[in-house]
Amino acid sequence: MRPPLRIINVHWRQKARLQAMYAGTRCPRTRIRVQMVLLAMKGLTVSEIAEVTYQSDDTVRRWLHRFRDQGCDGLLEETHPGRPADLTPAIENFLVGCLKRSPRKLGVQRPTWTTKTLASQVQKKFGIGVSDESIRQHLQRLAIVCRRPTWTVKHLAEQQPGYAQKKAQLQGF
Repeated sequence: MRPPLRIINVHWRQKARLQAMYAGTRCPRTRIRVQMVLLAMKGLTVSEIAEVTYQSDDTVRRWLHRFRDQGCDGLLEETHPGRPADLTPAIENFLVGCLKRSPRKLGVQRPTWTTKTLASQVQKKFGIGVSDESIRQHLQRLAIVCRRPTWTVKHLAEQQPGYAQKKAQLQGF
């Protein structure tokens, strides 16, 4: 049986940073790692922490050792190797520019943009074949949400209060 692993003598700055990391991180793996350290600081054993976080004892020990050796920075998620993205910042800017204009102004015979038509525009302009799912993911990263178009009868929409203000906001995108 392994000896108990304790996290003691943690500086108050590190405690504050751990709490800020736990509250502010968007990465679920980093959040679990920070949670492991915070639970260890409260005096829980490795097996108790493993039970609370649904991780193995070895995983808990690995991250507690990493915290002891490297501090808070050792808990952060590292970059994963993989194929670089096909869409460069220039292409993302092109996509945003397309979305500000009507598809018909670029020769697309559709009233609204779809990820498929945006992918075909990227193919035409840059010669890069990308999937419509890749376009959707990049737009999501830019905080642009793809939705199904809603069709309205224009004369009925114009009768609604606030129609002119809404239309002006959409055109300014």
